Amino acid sequence: MTITRATRRAFTLIELLVVIAIIAVLIGLLLPAVQKVREAAARTKCQNNLKQVGLALNNFHATFGVFPPGAAASTTSGTSQSHLKKAGLTVFNVNHSWAVFVLPYIEQDNVQKQYSMTVSWDHANNRTAIANRIPVFMCPTVPNGDARVCERVSGAKNPPADYAPDNGYAKELAENDGVCDVVPDYSGILVVNRVYSVAEVQDGASNTFIISEIAGRPDRWQAGKLTGANVQTDGGWADRENEYITHGMNAAGTGGGTCHTNCSNNNEVYSFHLGGAHHVMADGSVRFVKQSMDIRQFVKHITRAGGETLSDN
Repeated sequence: MTITRATRRAFTLIELLVVIAIIAVLIGLLLPAVQKVREAAARTKCQNNLKQVGLALNNFHATFGVFPPGAAASTTSGTSQSHLKKAGLTVFNVNHSWAVFVLPYIEQDNVQKQYSMTVSWDHANNRTAIANRIPVFMCPTVPNGDARVCERVSGAKNPPADYAPDNGYAKELAENDGVCDVVPDYSGILVVNRVYSVAEVQDGASNTFIISEIAGRPDRWQAGKLTGANVQTDGGWADRENEYITHGMNAAGTGGGTCHTNCSNNNEVYSFHLGGAHHVMADGSVRFVKQSMDIRQFVKHITRAGGETLSDN
């Protein structure tokens, strides 16, 4: 009996190319989905960081009866000193950021023990402490995140904080440009050399920002584009000038305008999340505010005692 062996036909070149093309299309469809999952995870991590910061600020308040100052700046003013005493400060000719006050409340006791409140943040005695990277202050969506170090003062190397007090807005937006309402007080909660209690947040703790995103420092970002790497601005977590106010930018982030979010990280709200940025409210909750919100409404969430009528539009 004759046995006939079947010959195995190999893939033709055309068939191979078709298979490769199908795989390429599938990968092309899969990559955006993977990217969305990664962004969602990073955004959740950012929210969790901010929740920890909000809890730390409220735990500080539970201890001292007030929130910490937005910064302690060298002062001989009796009024300023009386405020800073409430936050536990005993030496007043020194400079500190808001962040050093909450170190014990974000499980950074070792850094807090290294840090001296009797000298300024950039003093030689504090340079070991401020060189520590504080993960809870850093948003995971920021490009090149862990490599960033601020050194605005020579020798004072200080990793950045992507969260800081947006502690007011420029009165010119109301009194000159007319794009915001004229109010009796343009300042927020965490302001320089002042401390306030929850009871003094007259516009409501659940309505008022206490910490906002200002991600990417010390690199300079404008409308999603890196325009200057490591430009040594005031983004360090211990830097007294970590805080900022809203001035309003144009869409390109190159000059004045009505954009309040994601147009420039040069002392303006900025995030790497699509469509807006996160803010911690004074009650400790975290809110994502769209960059499309009208600036007239946006700044009402900044003021502590503006007396405005709020709207989410």
